[in-house]
Amino acid sequence: MEAIRALELLGEYTAGQWGMVTTQQALRSGIDDVTLHRLKSAGLLESVRRGVYAVTSAEASDARVEQAAWLALRPEVAGWTRSKLDLDGGVVSHESAARLHNLGDLVNNRVNITTPRRRTTRDPGVRLRKGTLTDADVVVINGLPVTTPMRTIYDLLEQHSDASHVATIVRQAVEAGQVRLDELAQRIQPHARSYGAVPPTGVVLLELLLAQIGLSVQDLTNRPGPVFFGRRPQGRTWEELKDVPVTWGQLAEMSPETLQRVLRTSTVFDDTTEPTERA
Repeated sequence: MEAIRALELLGEYTAGQWGMVTTQQALRSGIDDVTLHRLKSAGLLESVRRGVYAVTSAEASDARVEQAAWLALRPEVAGWTRSKLDLDGGVVSHESAARLHNLGDLVNNRVNITTPRRRTTRDPGVRLRKGTLTDADVVVINGLPVTTPMRTIYDLLEQHSDASHVATIVRQAVEAGQVRLDELAQRIQPHARSYGAVPPTGVVLLELLLAQIGLSVQDLTNRPGPVFFGRRPQGRTWEELKDVPVTWGQLAEMSPETLQRVLRTSTVFDDTTEPTERA
């Protein structure tokens, strides 16, 4: 098979999978191992991990390692057809999720993926963990299912990660508006006892964690929250808009209830007034 024709067939997958295709998907497209080897030798394909290739013309994202590991979980199925909570797939989690959320600086030697059922892998660069996730625990980042910052913090505490590392993630997540302290305290309460919190409440656990980096819950509470613009941004200049620490896409994904709560506790801009602080 000619290289151009082979790449056209692979494009049915690579166009929707971050420039990548699995060996099984290639075979389903009528491209055998010999042709894949020739494409690789010609510099048109590169191996990302066992059973996963990328076209060399595609720009590699910062999440390519995680994306390839996720594709390899169900190598015969097109990634864009898989649901967020795929029963035969998984969700990027733990240290890997923290990295994709730009939280903390944890050692991340392997891609961590939570699966709904027990699974094994021969890939030394992947760690599969059995766990139960709900729809609210997962966010899709550029087509890749990843645990939310809230769930990621919960998972790191469950595996008893270093308190100072988790505290740094908590601080960054709160300052970025990714989690609320009151909701986080309630969520992590089950891990309070294992970290020696007395009494074993979520608030006390938060205090214990933040103390590791010289902060307290009150310190984070008193820090300025994320700044949001009102519903009509037409009167704002680009210089104002580019400094907003929350993207319009993030605003669009918020539920009306969450958005109203944020607006009540954040600095709000509209089209006709100067910035005012809501009580």
